[in-house]
This record gives sequence, structure tokens and C-alpha cells, in this order.
Amino acid sequence: MTTWLKYHNSPVDQVKEMMLKTCRYRTGKIRSEKETPLQELLGEYPRLLDTDGMIEQDFRVLFPEVCDSLYMKWPNLFKKVLQYADKQVNWKRLLDFSGKVDSDDEQSTIALQVLPLLFPTGSKRKEGKKGPNQRATVEEALRSFVQVEKQVGTNLPEFLENVVPTQPFVLLLGERNNPEQTFVVIERQTVKCVSLLQAVDICFKLFYLLDVQYPWECQNTWDFFQQFIFGLGEGKGRGSISSAVSLLCNFLKRK
Repeated sequence: MTTWLKYHNSPVDQVKEMMLKTCRYRTGKIRSEKETPLQELLGEYPRLLDTDGMIEQDFRVLFPEVCDSLYMKWPNLFKKVLQYADKQVNWKRLLDFSGKVDSDDEQSTIALQVLPLLFPTGSKRKEGKKGPNQRATVEEALRSFVQVEKQVGTNLPEFLENVVPTQPFVLLLGERNNPEQTFVVIERQTVKCVSLLQAVDICFKLFYLLDVQYPWECQNTWDFFQQFIFGLGEGKGRGSISSAVSLLCNFLKRK
């Protein structure tokens, strides 16, 4: 079935059925082939990205109890996130955003983008060098989570040709509060989404399905989703979670 799926993308019903039956086999193979480049893995399992719903279907097989957590929890959280952000940072300046946020949809969309501003930016040790770790800038943390291209009519193929990050990240085209299009980008491939919320949801699930680490620049942001939204333990692939993440989680738990 895996071989058939590699070379066939229709009929769709048959693709979906075979993807369902091969989910655990596929996940096991991906986890056992940690040295295989991500681009090569995606070449082995192309239907995961190019067939609607397959990312959600695989994640539901593996984590059925928490698959819908973001959609269920976020409507009750986004206003509290903005309330918390108003007390912590000048988020409009940091986002370079001067527009108004009126509707619930716009507030929800902005609240997602504010999250990286509420945590320390990520750090990593410089390769082959001693001394202090390299600390990401605020702009790097924001772009590694949600990259915003405001220009109307952005040439997507040209953008993908020049894109640098290989890990999944979210691409937003248009205004921050009212995007025209949203995508998840990975290895110069895209998964089109209907909203920023769906894009964040799919991006998170791809980290698990492909067994890849979060971008170091915005590690704390994805740790927040992992711990508080999906309840899948503390930071992925590392020790204790940041105290800043815990502070936000505690604030959101209050009535």
C-alpha cells in the first residue's frame, strides 16, 4: 500500500483509506530513519502533504483524544492572551501593526501572532565556538513561527525557491489581522489552509508526524502549544519548560 500511495494520488477515497491503514507503519518508519533527510522522507510519503486531511487523519490515529484541542480551546483563550499581552509588551510596535482589531476572528488571528512576544526568544550554541549561546532576535522568533508577506500578489513559487527554513512554519499573505491566504511551508512545499488557526494546528501536527524539532528561534511558542493546548508533556526533546510559558499557562487557567 505504501508503494502504491507513492505513485498514485487518486481515486481520493482509496488514497484516504490506504493512508489510514498505513498510518502507524509510516510513523514507525519515519521515527526509525532519523538520519534520512526530511526532503527524502516527504518524497516517500507525498500524499501526506498533497491530499487534503491526511495530516489531521494521521495525527488523529496517533493522538485521538487531543486532535481537536486547538479548535476547542482557542475560542475561549485568545481574548485572555491579548489581555495578558497588553500588560507585558508593546505588541503593536513589535509586530509593526498599526491597524484595528475589531472582530473576534481578527482578535484570534492577532493573538496567535502575539505569542512569540510573550516568551524569551530561543537560543542555541554557536557551532564550533565557545562562549555564550546565540540568542534569536524578536524578529527571527516571529518569522520562524508565522512569516508575514504583506505584498499583495506575492509570487509563491519564487518565494518557495528562496525560502531558507526547512522545518515547518506558517506563511501568511496579506495583513496580519486579515490574511488573504495562509499556508504551512515545509521543504519548499505548501499545505494551503483556510485560516491562521488551521495553519498553526497543521504545523504543530507536522512536527510530530515527521519527528522533527521545533525551530530553535521560537521553541517556547511551540512548547506552549504542546503543553497547554495539546497536553503532550513538556518541551519537545528537551528538559523543563520555560518559566515564561508556565506563567502564561497559569494566567490562562484563571477564570
